[in-house]
Amino acid sequence: MSLKQLTPEGRERAVDFVLTHALPLDKAVFYHHLLNGDRDTVLEELAALQNDDGGFRGMEADFQDGASSVLCTLRSLEIVEELGLDAADPLAARAVGFLLASYVPEWRSWPLVPGHDNTAPHAPWWHWSDEFDESWGFYADNPRPSVAAALHVFGSNIDPDFLREITEVVVERAGEVEPAAVQKDALECYIRFSTTPAVPAAARNAVLARLPGFVEATLVTDPDQWGGYGLQPLDAVDAPASPLYAPFREYVDRHLDYLIETQGEDGAWAPNWSWMGTYPEAWPQAEVAWKGVLTVKRLRQLAAFGRVG
Repeated sequence: MSLKQLTPEGRERAVDFVLTHALPLDKAVFYHHLLNGDRDTVLEELAALQNDDGGFRGMEADFQDGASSVLCTLRSLEIVEELGLDAADPLAARAVGFLLASYVPEWRSWPLVPGHDNTAPHAPWWHWSDEFDESWGFYADNPRPSVAAALHVFGSNIDPDFLREITEVVVERAGEVEPAAVQKDALECYIRFSTTPAVPAAARNAVLARLPGFVEATLVTDPDQWGGYGLQPLDAVDAPASPLYAPFREYVDRHLDYLIETQGEDGAWAPNWSWMGTYPEAWPQAEVAWKGVLTVKRLRQLAAFGRVG
C-alpha cells in the first residue's frame, strides 16, 4: 500500500498559514525546526512570556490568565530542551525555580494552573472552583511525570533526595494506575518521563513497560472518530524513533494519511475541540492560535515520517 504524501502545494498552504496567522513563538519554533532558523529568536519569544517569578504565561490558548502556570512553564522547558540547552541557561534555571516553588507536598505533585478568578478567557475545563484540584486527581498523572522529567533535565542544583522521591512516586503510580484511567494528556506526561534520557534508566524502563497497555486502553483506532477528541495515534507516537511506533505502526500510518486528507482549505489543521459556547468573543482568536500550534506540530510530524512531498 502506497503511503500518502503532503503535496508541495499542501505544504505551501500550511507554511503560508503559519507565517500569516501563528503566534510569534510558534512561528519562531517553525522557522527553527523546519527552515533552519536561529534558535535565539525562539529564546527571545520565550523570554517575552516569562514572568518575574520565573514561570510562564501565554503558551496555552485555552488558558489566558496572565499568572504563571506549571502548564505553560512545562511547555517552555520542552521547547528549551529541543533547542539543546541545559540547566546553565538562565531562562531554564528561573523556570525550574518556579516549579520548585509551586510544589504541593501533600499531593507530591504540582497544580497545572493556579487558582484564578475566571475573568480571563479560558476553556470550560480550566474553570476554577473549590473542587478543581480534586477533579484533576490532585495531579497524580498530569503533570507530575512531566515535571519530574524536566527536573532531571534542568535541575542540576536540586536536592537529590527530593528528585529521587518524586521519581519513585512517578514509577509507583505508573505501576498501579488502571490503564483506562490514563487519558490523553496524562499519557503524554508518562511518555515524556520514559523517553527523557536524563531520567535514570531503571525508572524510565519501568514506566516504558506500562505504556503499551496505557495506549491500548484508550487509543481511538477508528478513522471515522478521529475528528473528535481522544487519544489518537500521533498523540502517542510523534516520530519513527518512538518506542511505541512498532506496536502501533498500522494506526500511525493510517493517521498520517488522515492528516493529509483533512488539511483545511486555509492550509491549517484545526483543533477538534471548542469552548462550547463560553467566551464567544475570545474563542475565534483562540481557535486561530491553536491552528498555528497544531499546523506546526503536524508539519513536524509529517516531515519526521517522510510524508512531505
